Amino acid sequence: MTTIALVGQPNCGKSTLFNQIAGYKSLAANFPGATVTYTKGTTYIDNELVEVVDLPGTYSLSWYDDAEKETVKALFSMDIDVIVNIIDASMLIRSIELTLELMALEKPMIVALNMMDEAKKKGIQIDTKKLEEIIGVKIVPIIAKKGKGIKELLASIQNAQKPKKRCVYQKEAEETIKNLSGCIAENVKDIKWPSKLVAIKAIEGFSECEEVVENSPCKDLLNIAKDKLNNGMTIINQRHALCMNIFEHSTKLTKPPKKSIESRIDDFLMHPFLGYVFMLAIFVAIFYGVFTGGSPIENFVISIFDTVDNYLAQLITNKLVFAIAKGAADGIGAAIGIALPYLLPFLFIISLLEDVGYLPRIAYLMDSTMHKMGIHGTSVIPFVAGYGCSVPAIMAIRILKSKKEKYISAFLASLVPCSARTTVIMGLVGYFLGWQYVIALYALNLFVIAVSGVILKKMLPGISPEMIIDIPPYRMPTVKTLLLKTWHKVKDFVYLAIPMLIVGSIVLTLISYYNLNPYINNIFKPVLTGFLGLPSALGVVLIFGILKKELTLIMLYQALGLSSISMLSSVMSPTQMLTFTIFVIFYIPCVATIAAINKEIGTKGGMLITVGTTALALILAFITKITAPLFI
Repeated sequence: MTTIALVGQPNCGKSTLFNQIAGYKSLAANFPGATVTYTKGTTYIDNELVEVVDLPGTYSLSWYDDAEKETVKALFSMDIDVIVNIIDASMLIRSIELTLELMALEKPMIVALNMMDEAKKKGIQIDTKKLEEIIGVKIVPIIAKKGKGIKELLASIQNAQKPKKRCVYQKEAEETIKNLSGCIAENVKDIKWPSKLVAIKAIEGFSECEEVVENSPCKDLLNIAKDKLNNGMTIINQRHALCMNIFEHSTKLTKPPKKSIESRIDDFLMHPFLGYVFMLAIFVAIFYGVFTGGSPIENFVISIFDTVDNYLAQLITNKLVFAIAKGAADGIGAAIGIALPYLLPFLFIISLLEDVGYLPRIAYLMDSTMHKMGIHGTSVIPFVAGYGCSVPAIMAIRILKSKKEKYISAFLASLVPCSARTTVIMGLVGYFLGWQYVIALYALNLFVIAVSGVILKKMLPGISPEMIIDIPPYRMPTVKTLLLKTWHKVKDFVYLAIPMLIVGSIVLTLISYYNLNPYINNIFKPVLTGFLGLPSALGVVLIFGILKKELTLIMLYQALGLSSISMLSSVMSPTQMLTFTIFVIFYIPCVATIAAINKEIGTKGGMLITVGTTALALILAFITKITAPLFI
């Protein structure tokens, strides 16, 4: 099977192209670092099945973070037949530099010149034939988000050729590189990369290539080359100059740049004071709209499943069978009552903010604040991802550079209310106490995250590197893209959470049927009742919550012996509801999140985060028990 690798700099539209070619399997977002692992998909080109690999964005073939490392490792180890280099046409000078490096891999290659519409808006006219002639690689202009040029690109992939030209440096540099690459070709056999590329990267100080050369008879030649070429800076400067030369000979500027509408919008959204006001207003509007609009739908769904419960009671006479059937029906009702009115619109709006390009502006805006927490504005990416699911949020810390920043971000990202915990917030506090309390909970959550970050920054050794992030232009996504992206985020709830809700509900019903609750709840009674003032019957609920946080909502009223969640206010006070919700928000992450944490920062880090979040949950819940009566 032919393997096609999509390679490009961050935010060039690479994942969008992948989704156009291979279907919606890759997470595309309008901010750099969204793709942190490579994604595989398949498609047909003239009835031939081909594999398409979406690699994380990288600025060069020298990696400086884990996302770039994934790309370079894949190019190094995978059997790739064709490289498709995606270029942002509106930023041609910067983008073409990676193209020159990829050409040195000596593999069949196509350049997809993306975002031609944005280049046109900037007054940039690119002569694609001239550009193709200069670099010696087939150029296909496309607009990935609109699907334009995709057929032409696929047709060109079939006939992809190796680059006809190579990046040629000035005479002295070429001779120095040639001497070293010749030595590498003769003495180093176990490498897949071309010897010239290894030589260039070793001279530039890329550690992976440097180690290969230093452990060979070519070590002295490498030292000579570094001395002659200023540790690779001569090569880098000449490559920059070549990019400028290519741009000048293939591009025309048809009009002087004017201050665009985007710039005027950014004057407000990225203003050092007004930017925070607009950000706060945007999120308050989102929560208010979702909660006020979702409440009537939730009431309607609950009324339907109350009717279903009554029907089952009349239809089934066997008590055990009825308990199982009712548990399953209640699980389905709780899932639909949360996902349809609350979760779907919330995730749809988050997807819209991602694709429009507002998130990197939040990252820029929040950088100074996050710097005080030992992290930087780029950490907003895993934080926002956490509102959908904590697992991809934890995986997104790969785009961060230092171990300290990764650990702090992993801990803080695990505190962000994921969609599972959002179901508890919306279904309990939002339903019984109102949207104002929901906003207060989210504000408290942000405050706790900030304070925790400051504490962790002082406790953990090491420094965090400064933030470098691209601010992309605003882009209006298509409705189809937003709907598919929302489905991508909510499908785990549908495929995993709903079955677990149903099974968990049935299991809890059986525990109640066989009267096993007291034995389990007595273990947690000293903490739940004595320390937090909650009903002791909730012990079994919190155990199941470690599997999936949604289970704590559906099992809550069942554990208390109620027929529906609407009756909860008769046995739990508003203070108890708030105390319980805050504990659920902060205590042990779900099993899947713990597994992701262990993978990204190690088992020790996972254990510390598990213990730390549980202790934090107990402290905050206890404070809520004491202070909530003063405000409710």
